[in-house]
Amino acid sequence: SELTVNILRSGDKSGRFVFGSGYFNLTQEYLHEILHKSKSEFEILMAHPKANGFLGAKGAAGGIPHAYTLISRRFFDLVHQREMEDRIRMYEYQRDGWTFHAKGLWYYEPDSKLPSLTMVGSPNFGYRSVDKDLETQVTILTNNRELQEQLDVEQSRLLDTSTKLVEEEFNKADRQVPHWVKIVVGFARQYF
Repeated sequence: SELTVNILRSGDKSGRFVFGSGYFNLTQEYLHEILHKSKSEFEILMAHPKANGFLGAKGAAGGIPHAYTLISRRFFDLVHQREMEDRIRMYEYQRDGWTFHAKGLWYYEPDSKLPSLTMVGSPNFGYRSVDKDLETQVTILTNNRELQEQLDVEQSRLLDTSTKLVEEEFNKADRQVPHWVKIVVGFARQYF
């Protein structure tokens, strides 16, 4: 997590991060860097509830898509309260019949159309991935144009099948979070 914090902190003012996580539940440390320390732009990509593999699951597991809706809503509200929506944009992946479990981080230096850095592997950048599970990731820093183009195509394909998250999305009937999920997220978020 130290490397990720340092990368987030080192982004230039006109730089851009694309941040993908199938399970959007950033740690407080990452949230602090994005909201208060980094000057870069962020495009944050996450699963729409319909692209969450737990949608329709029986029992408590069925609440998982709602939990991530609640967590993303809280972050969305923070971004808007701080008037950072020009710098931090949120997107949801949704494609009929597909689930979303992509993850990674791509950094574009100022005035560059290609990423110079990427983190790939199994991190979700959330509490469980950082503090509980054994996760592996690789950080690639490159100026190899062919590799940069491949990395750009990879993340562009994800964003191309995504929709920018707007306030109205949270007002839809299927996005209403059950009360019991709010309670569970309140005391167990660090386990997600």
